[in-house]
Amino acid sequence: MQARNGILAIGNLLVDRTLLISDYPQESMLATISKVELHCGGGCTNILFNLAKLDPDLPRFLAGAIGKDSEGQFILRQAQQHDVNVDNVVELDLPTSFTDVMINSHTGDRTFFHYVGAMAQYQAEHILQIHHPAKIAHIAYLPLLPQLLDVAQLKNTLTQLHQQGLLISIDLVSVSDKHIFIQQIQPILPFVDYVIINDVEAKWLTDCEHLASTPEVLQQMAAQIMAQGVRDTVIVHEPKWAVATNKQGEQIGVPSYWVEKKHVISTLGAGDAFCTGVLYGLHHHLPLVEVLKLGHGLAYFNLFSMSATGGAVSYETLQSFIAAQT
Repeated sequence: MQARNGILAIGNLLVDRTLLISDYPQESMLATISKVELHCGGGCTNILFNLAKLDPDLPRFLAGAIGKDSEGQFILRQAQQHDVNVDNVVELDLPTSFTDVMINSHTGDRTFFHYVGAMAQYQAEHILQIHHPAKIAHIAYLPLLPQLLDVAQLKNTLTQLHQQGLLISIDLVSVSDKHIFIQQIQPILPFVDYVIINDVEAKWLTDCEHLASTPEVLQQMAAQIMAQGVRDTVIVHEPKWAVATNKQGEQIGVPSYWVEKKHVISTLGAGDAFCTGVLYGLHHHLPLVEVLKLGHGLAYFNLFSMSATGGAVSYETLQSFIAAQT
């Protein structure tokens, strides 16, 4: 049997309308827009498009829902230009999901206005039709997939993907309803191989909201999440640090490649860039310290682009950069 290879990204398909604004106004006040761009957004395309630049030979598969509209066709065209398999992208009778991203020109900080659209009707039955030779199935932004958050159904879906031979990875998103993390995410952790999340999401999973995100606290939270049943590896990241722990008992912490705020063009997609490097390292069974360095490196380059994937670099460039930092 041929060895599994590649990454299947399942989840939100959307377009980002990125607007560079003079500042973020108070309600009823005005800010000016100096630049507008349209890009694919969401964890799935961000990760796969980053991977296309990082390693064009790695197979990439996309699964999710779009509307029967120009935005949906834009996503398909962009995916095909990045040699991403779109056989499991379904068209539904709702507009394609979109996010208006307001980027403060002075700080690079982002504010999001999200419309769920077609992804509101993306269901387990769509995922269970997937049959691809990928090694890792990565479910992106799980809290934003309302039809997938029934715990019993989600456990069944993950079990069936695992029975196909896929390793399961999830990342989350910092939604305002933290109860989702306790009620829907915690119970499915024993059905997941890799958890890649930020410090806010980790705090909601571990009831550590009162603690500062020091490296020691990050490691403590990663260990707690691992103890909740994760099969292989937990990675927790924040702008200055990332930590990892795995089933072998390894515990690793690595600082980020820091960029002064005045040099940051945008932080849009930085978390997805980090996730891209981590997934690539896990896919290739690299040591945890190397996995985290890859994540930090891609996040670093991401900060110099207005789009979520415009800062992606090749593996050779990334390795040269990492080597130069040591």
